[in-house]
Amino acid sequence: MSVNSELAASFRSKYEDLCRELNMDRETEDIAWKMFVEVLQRSTLEGDSLHWFCCTLYAACRLSYTPTVGESNTIVMGNCISLNKMLRCCNISISDFISKIKVWHDLANLPFSFRRQIERLERTPGITFHLYCRYNDVFEKLFVSTRYDKKNTKYRSVARCSVSKLYDLCWCLYLCAKNEEPSYNMDIVTSFHLLLCCIDLIYINVLSENRLDLVNPGFGGIPENWGSKGFDCQQIQNHSVIGDLCALTGALPSDARDMKGQHCKAIFKKFFQTKTIHGNEETFLGIISNVNFERNVKSLNSAYEQYILSVGEFDERILLNNPNYRRLSTSDMGEETHSLSTPQTPYTRMHSLPSREGYTEPVTSATSNVKKLKDIADISGPSDFIRKAGVEPLKMIYEKLAQMQVYFTAAISNSETASRFQMAKSLFFYLLDKILRVETRTKPNIDLKILMVTEPFLMTLIACCVEIVLSAYQSQMKFPWVLECFRLTPFHFHKIIEIVVRSHGGVLSRQLIKHLNCIEESCLESLAWNRQSPLWDIIKTYGLPTWSDVDVDNLEKRNLPQMQSPNCSAYETFSPTIIGESIRRDLFNSAKGSHQKNDAIPIIKNSLDGNKRAASLTIFCRKFYKLAWIRLKELCRELKLTEELHLNKLWTLFEYSITHRTELMQDRHLDQMLMCGIYLYIRVQEIKFKTFMDIMKFYRKQPQAQSSTYREVLIEPAEENGAPPQYRDIIYFYNNIYVKKLTPYALNFSGKKTSQQEVPLSPHPTEKQTYPRKLSSNLIVVSRMDKSEHSHSPVLTYEFSKSPGKNLEDLNNVISRGKRNLPFNDLDVTDETIIESKIAKKTPVFLQKCREILQDRQEQN
Repeated sequence: MSVNSELAASFRSKYEDLCRELNMDRETEDIAWKMFVEVLQRSTLEGDSLHWFCCTLYAACRLSYTPTVGESNTIVMGNCISLNKMLRCCNISISDFISKIKVWHDLANLPFSFRRQIERLERTPGITFHLYCRYNDVFEKLFVSTRYDKKNTKYRSVARCSVSKLYDLCWCLYLCAKNEEPSYNMDIVTSFHLLLCCIDLIYINVLSENRLDLVNPGFGGIPENWGSKGFDCQQIQNHSVIGDLCALTGALPSDARDMKGQHCKAIFKKFFQTKTIHGNEETFLGIISNVNFERNVKSLNSAYEQYILSVGEFDERILLNNPNYRRLSTSDMGEETHSLSTPQTPYTRMHSLPSREGYTEPVTSATSNVKKLKDIADISGPSDFIRKAGVEPLKMIYEKLAQMQVYFTAAISNSETASRFQMAKSLFFYLLDKILRVETRTKPNIDLKILMVTEPFLMTLIACCVEIVLSAYQSQMKFPWVLECFRLTPFHFHKIIEIVVRSHGGVLSRQLIKHLNCIEESCLESLAWNRQSPLWDIIKTYGLPTWSDVDVDNLEKRNLPQMQSPNCSAYETFSPTIIGESIRRDLFNSAKGSHQKNDAIPIIKNSLDGNKRAASLTIFCRKFYKLAWIRLKELCRELKLTEELHLNKLWTLFEYSITHRTELMQDRHLDQMLMCGIYLYIRVQEIKFKTFMDIMKFYRKQPQAQSSTYREVLIEPAEENGAPPQYRDIIYFYNNIYVKKLTPYALNFSGKKTSQQEVPLSPHPTEKQTYPRKLSSNLIVVSRMDKSEHSHSPVLTYEFSKSPGKNLEDLNNVISRGKRNLPFNDLDVTDETIIESKIAKKTPVFLQKCREILQDRQEQN
């Protein structure tokens, strides 16, 4: 949309029609229009103008105040315009609105507090949707089915509670209760316990009214003799079905009872006092009586509506009014809901994931993860093994824990803060013990005191434990919130993730490991490349190495230090690189003599013999290049560019863009470089029938794909005068920035320049070989080798469904003689086996496994 008088006039007319439909007050309408015009003058707004009207109107509504009636000098934030109605009038979905309002926040230079409102707006619907699905399940178990509710309605009293109205009342009670305290909606586990308490209250009220027509007789929470003439109604006052509900749903009984006794009792008492609920304030009964039921339905709905209008959130009663949602249950959610709640499996380190546990819906998964963490919650301090390090390391540990608890408490100020951090602290001591034991087994001569007083190691491990706890509860505080909370950088945080995954000892579920893997990938692909990252200072000093410079196998061949074992040693990962004074002087003098363009990253490469490249940079690049190769190869597979020559040239072009045009990665994304590199190669090679749209179509199939990656690419960074950063789509970035920097080099692969023969092709990473993985004591899964691996095969090879039986007999004979002819030097097995394989033993681990196979076969014969 370009700014001119005719276009502005047409916008104005459309905008005014929308405001009349919304019954918008004139002051908010003028503020929103002024904001829209200002943004339009300095930015290009693509898409439906109604969607951007929705953003500017919502922002103006949230920045306004409305006086209330009944109390003097009282105001509420907002102008009481329903967000649901606004979205409906503007014909925009919730997901599209959230995506666009984030962009609008930056374009309109709105305050940081508004960003927090957006984040809350984004998180809440996901939790509510999953809880609503569980609510359907639980309600059907406790009460009769709502499909019989419409029978004989003309003979039924209007004031009498029906199953359908009871369903709505209970859900509305939960919505009102969770808004009393932000911590009640902090995570899915706490919210679920609150929901169970609300169901418990309504169920007890149904029992007290002796409503046999509502209660499902198959539920185990019904008191003995209830419904009979001899039943004592006084028993209902002290009755509770919280325990039965926890047994039914897998919830945590102790936490649910604490929620009912410490929090819900106060909430419900307040509701009775403020007449939000009518009934007996002492016993909490009489809610669904004929006298009070209709009044309670109206008052709860009125209270909830007043809340959402004042805070500008989605009306979560919309689930009740949609028959498709109302029929949902956990068994009906399927893959769509599963994809919303569970991170998809990342490409990297899939071997670290435990065996698939089958689909579990989000609430059940969250409670299961929390139960595992509670099993180690009694750990209150360092183990005896950790204490052997001495006084100073322990002092350092306690200081960091205290410091980070202050950060955490300041960031989340509610009743659950202390318990969440205490759980993270228990997990920290548990993992610290595991990690240190692994370090001493793999490197017996290292000094653990050095690692234990290394601040980045301690801080990232504590932060990782907090992230695990928040993720287990499925908290609203999503990564990278934990980095902001503890003032950590993604570049430092990524180092701890693989160490934790390898050392967790079974306390982390498959879902949590996938979550950590996704976090590591997000750090590698984009977060660590932000403008403020310490990565850029390291690159300026040492230069960005190629894959060949960091490849473990290549370093071994050249007898150079690896900087890090393939199994990710914590000691090597967090050890600082020591640089002598003469080297520092050389670096300083080189820096003074360097002259680069403003848009390039100044790089100083040290060529002194014996000088080590920064260990952290080597580790980072090794993971980064492996991730890039996997994604590049997957895109090429979809695009039918799988010939080895194509892959080698594409990798060479990509590696050149990263090492020689490193500034392109600043505040950008790895996938943006890959897509642009592939398209540039297609153009110079003149490959027909391959378009940028094809690349984006196949990119969307990758597990990490997000539309913002190709829709919002940085074009101009934020300026010192306060001008916001400018973003455009990836095609604009390709045409105006990428092509200008990479075309001269890419032409070497066009086939039209004689100089192309002088460009050596860079080696690329190779996938890890898949070896037999032991899943249980009696089951071993063996996968067939790829053709590329045959050249490295042992003397004897047996391929299932191909090799003759004699080959297997010969192989068994060799194994029985105890000779090592199988290259099991990097078994993909459990953590403990990896540790043990590094310790000298009389019987190697691989040989023991093979003997177990042979013994099983002999027993079967």
